[in-house]
Amino acid sequence: MRPPFSRLSGGLRLGRGFYERHGWAEQPAGATSTSSKPRGVVDALEDLRQPELDLARVHPHVRRFFEDTAGLELFIHTRWRGPFVVLWWLLRPLMCWFGQFVLPRREARILTRCFPLDRTRDGRPDARGVERFYGDTGEVFQVAAYATWEHAGVHHMHASFPMPFGQVAGLLRLDPLRADRQGLHGVTLTSRRRRGRPEDRARVWLLIGRFALPSPLGEQLSLWAPGAPDCPVPANPACPDATILGCHEQRLFGVRFVRHYYWFRPLSVDAPPSSDSRSVNG
Repeated sequence: MRPPFSRLSGGLRLGRGFYERHGWAEQPAGATSTSSKPRGVVDALEDLRQPELDLARVHPHVRRFFEDTAGLELFIHTRWRGPFVVLWWLLRPLMCWFGQFVLPRREARILTRCFPLDRTRDGRPDARGVERFYGDTGEVFQVAAYATWEHAGVHHMHASFPMPFGQVAGLLRLDPLRADRQGLHGVTLTSRRRRGRPEDRARVWLLIGRFALPSPLGEQLSLWAPGAPDCPVPANPACPDATILGCHEQRLFGVRFVRHYYWFRPLSVDAPPSSDSRSVNG
């Protein structure tokens, strides 16, 4: 069983304001609006519940990533694997022109904007738009539409990334990580299916028009509170007061081609205008 994919796909150019330019974004205060202004990629972490996950034990800092995404700033450090870095340097100018998946060359500070979408046009009842952009230049990092989808008791994050004349769609399952001494734990969002669980629908899809194909891409984003056990994220002098740490790995045919380290902190904390001159050791 396939999920109902977003009906909103991209043309040749995306970038910031993509949904507004096409008339797909709603004004939350308008008389005809059907959705209030969202703050996160989901309204509540419970929207991603599944039998194997005790949401009451998820660390509150990690919960905030999902429910108040726009209230956090992100410091990112990217490490490409082997020859993939050369390929990315060749592709990056094209992605900048498209205005989608403009990953940093190495380090950056990213801000997030969440806004309501016209859900009758998207086709998913809880869809919302998300734009991530560079904090120093305002240029686009990525454009997405997030929703949820339930199958056989497992609620998946349903992320749609418009691409020229199609989209990349990720169905991600939320799994627990090892708990700390207080019994609180982080989580992993993964597209990896569980073996022997045919009801599990986690995977990444590639859509060209309305034609959907299973993709060889894989996603795994792990999130911890500082001090959590088994957390591999190094310290970052550009964000010493991070409240959430993340490790995001992307794979092609099972081979990891890039790893991103994330440091999140609330926007209320004063932050430097750019992290381009900082470095992460390790």
